[in-house]
Amino acid sequence: MMFALHPGGMVVVLIYITICVENCNCYDHVLKIVVMKNFLGVVVSLVLVSTFASNFRSGIQGTIDPPEGANRIWAVSGKDTVAIIPAPGSFIIDVKPGAWKLVVEANLPYKNAVRESILVNDGEITDIGLIKLEQ
Repeated sequence: MMFALHPGGMVVVLIYITICVENCNCYDHVLKIVVMKNFLGVVVSLVLVSTFASNFRSGIQGTIDPPEGANRIWAVSGKDTVAIIPAPGSFIIDVKPGAWKLVVEANLPYKNAVRESILVNDGEITDIGLIKLEQ
């Protein structure tokens, strides 16, 4: 289940918790409130970090046919090289923005496949579609 909390709503929750702590004489209740404050802080931090990180991911994705044909995938741009061992049938490889060459190192009896001039923009995943490996 997903939920979203408006920043103004978070302020209301924190003010309510603060008032409860100030007006309460029960140690257990105060301890629960402190734990809740920390928990809310951790949740908000995780949401912000994951949102920030996912908005700035750049890469190349695609699918391989036949799925078992690819042994390794190389992305090359100038002096930068990134290699992955793909999951059967599909891949996603994180790369910096720029122009990339993609080499699919194939398992026998298939031949290697090459895709040239793949343009990757900052904060975007470039989908190159299906790469059909030939025998």
